[in-house]
Amino acid sequence: MRCAVVGGTGYIGVRLVSRLLAEGHDVAVLVRSPHKLATTGWAHRVDVVPGDLADTAAVASLIAGADAVVHLAHALDRPDFPARDRAAARTVSETAAAAGVRRVVYLGGLRPAGEPASRHLASRAEVADVFLAGPVPTAALEASIVIGSGSASFELIRYLAERVPVLPAVPWLAHRTQPIAVADVLHLLVGALDLPAEVDRRFAIGGPDVLTYLDLVRRYLRVAGLPQSAVVPVPVPVPPGGPAVAGWVVEALTPLSRHLVTPLIESLAHELVCPEDDALEVIGPPAGGLTTFDTAVRAALGRPRDGGAGETGAAGAADPALAGPTDPDGSGGAVYDWSTVERSPADAGALWAVVDGLGGDAGWYAPPGTWTVRGWADQLLGGVGAYRGRPERALRVGDVVDAWRVEAVEPGAHLRLRSELRQPGELRLDLHVDPDVSGHGSHLRLAVRFAAAGLAGVVYGRALRATAPVVFGATARGIAAAAV
Repeated sequence: MRCAVVGGTGYIGVRLVSRLLAEGHDVAVLVRSPHKLATTGWAHRVDVVPGDLADTAAVASLIAGADAVVHLAHALDRPDFPARDRAAARTVSETAAAAGVRRVVYLGGLRPAGEPASRHLASRAEVADVFLAGPVPTAALEASIVIGSGSASFELIRYLAERVPVLPAVPWLAHRTQPIAVADVLHLLVGALDLPAEVDRRFAIGGPDVLTYLDLVRRYLRVAGLPQSAVVPVPVPVPPGGPAVAGWVVEALTPLSRHLVTPLIESLAHELVCPEDDALEVIGPPAGGLTTFDTAVRAALGRPRDGGAGETGAAGAADPALAGPTDPDGSGGAVYDWSTVERSPADAGALWAVVDGLGGDAGWYAPPGTWTVRGWADQLLGGVGAYRGRPERALRVGDVVDAWRVEAVEPGAHLRLRSELRQPGELRLDLHVDPDVSGHGSHLRLAVRFAAAGLAGVVYGRALRATAPVVFGATARGIAAAAV
């Protein structure tokens, strides 16, 4: 099947295109800036049409020859997004009809029952109305919160849970919602492409758990292994323009843009629970059934599944639950990086010998006392301490090297270590050895990466990044010097 994807560079779009390609479909995407596709991993496998939804010629080129159109575009970055989304939907619907497209699949949002919707949700419902009023059979899937790193709604939950120590007891905390794992959304989108022509309707889609927003935060904290005391509701009055104020607060505390999160916060005023659940009967369920909320969060955090149901993508596709290079800044949580490059007059073999011999009696070439003090602090917290020795041989995956565990090793070229000290997050150290292009000497590339967990992790990460040039910079210089 040939699929034209509108919104192929967005959160769902990048993952859906990967899934479609893995299942053997031909794909065309409409892209304002084609160079941004470089990090998708599939740019060379799709037909790229430059342009945007206001360019009718570009839309016609995208849809020409397509069997189905998947519409995922939503413009939340400007105040006039409802009008822009309606106009774009009309253009796509009319062009699809003229091109003889057999199926439109649209991903929108759940509609609140019995009350006016927020601008964000009302706009998504209007777009569905445009497609359903057109002549091309449409499957309009309507979801609440999509659980996966990179999803704006999930990242909002993550940062509220991890960085806001006191949650005001605003009414929306008690509202219910029905989150769904991103892998299940992708399954239903792909399955909807094959629906018979007589299916022309909305489908409410959600996961197996119906939870309040406060439940979402508390269960996220539990799965992430963070203390529940971080959520302490206290009563405060909701000021006029509350969502806008909250958007400014979220932007100040997180990497998320207020232009993105304010419409999402407005939608929290509603209960968003599926009024029917026949999507699985009509489209078909994922292998093993829908993914539970806890399992979806584990997947988004890169943790092992607990045996729950759900898919992680078709063969050949990356795990859609994890953050990718095309996702917005801040996706996947707070990460603190530092790196340096040191040149050594020694050849790459001699430099690698020092890297492979790190730890134990050889030490870490850090400023005197650095790891001793850190080890004492770790032992006071019940940790392993800084010195546990190392094997008297070349390192292998799984080896203990003092406070570190070997995660990856490519002899002569690369060593990755994961810290086993007690700390609020995960710390990794990568050391790469490269021969100098001149043929004389070599280079050591040392990179530190800390993925923070919770507010304590943010503080720890900032301190780590500030001290890394002293501690790890000395390690890089010491390794380069020892190789001579």
